[in-house]
Amino acid sequence: MLTGAGRPALRNRISDLKAMVAQHPLVVDFARNVRLGAAVLEDVEEHGAAAEVWVPLAGGGMRPWSEL
Repeated sequence: MLTGAGRPALRNRISDLKAMVAQHPLVVDFARNVRLGAAVLEDVEEHGAAAEVWVPLAGGGMRPWSEL
């Protein structure tokens, strides 16, 4: 979960994480076996961890953590 910055900065952090998942060889291998996602802490606090607040770092739209 990400926090400590404004929405634009948090979106940029998520974009950076997605780029790492797509480009870093060790992370690419890891992501094949482990579902990776990111969420903004304030969204999780407001809507709950089961809400569609998670961004799958391997690609796709927001979804609940159980569907990463």
